[in-house]
Amino acid sequence: MKKLVMVLVVLATCPAAARDGFSIYLGIGGGFFDLSSSSLGSSLEKSGVSRSDGALLTGTLSDGLSLRLSAAYTIRGYATVEAGVTGHGWNLGGDDLGGSGHVSLVAHLHPLEFFLPARDYDASVFLGGGYSILGGGQPNDDNSRGLDGGTLEFGLAGRYFFSPWFSLGAELRFYVPFFRRWFVDWGDDVEFDLESHPKAFFTALLVSFGFHFAPAH
Repeated sequence: MKKLVMVLVVLATCPAAARDGFSIYLGIGGGFFDLSSSSLGSSLEKSGVSRSDGALLTGTLSDGLSLRLSAAYTIRGYATVEAGVTGHGWNLGGDDLGGSGHVSLVAHLHPLEFFLPARDYDASVFLGGGYSILGGGQPNDDNSRGLDGGTLEFGLAGRYFFSPWFSLGAELRFYVPFFRRWFVDWGDDVEFDLESHPKAFFTALLVSFGFHFAPAH
């Protein structure tokens, strides 16, 4: 019992901000998708697919819940490498469920570390890329359509450290998907390669819970 009390006292008196080591982040918030119906229709038409087929996706696509899970490693407080997945769903709980997923690797820069190394808060800007997929939105699976391809991700994050091992933050993440495939039938692998990628943009605004693990010395 005495050892446990001593550990708690040490944690309470340590500087709150984590500067180095491994972290896990859990995020929850809103996802906002913008997919140009005219751009998608043009891409489909160039690829030999009916232009009106795109309305089966864009006609139902809407904003919804967004969740994120990521793992990161921070190097001396100046830079962080983060790998994670962000999910977004709409019409949750209904037969016409739709959703998108974004898997990426990004690099963070922490500019405050250059000027204010002793602090309990942090801010970063980040840039990276990965893979995005989007689909569903129809009560009949035969009418569900989808897209996938590479993605560019960038944004900013802010965070307050309540202790060396726990922080609470806010993240604004932007994704620019470069969709290259159009899915007509997921189960039977009926798909078309697109001649050009449609204009698309996804935004996730999240509250983020951080759990930090300093390396052993």
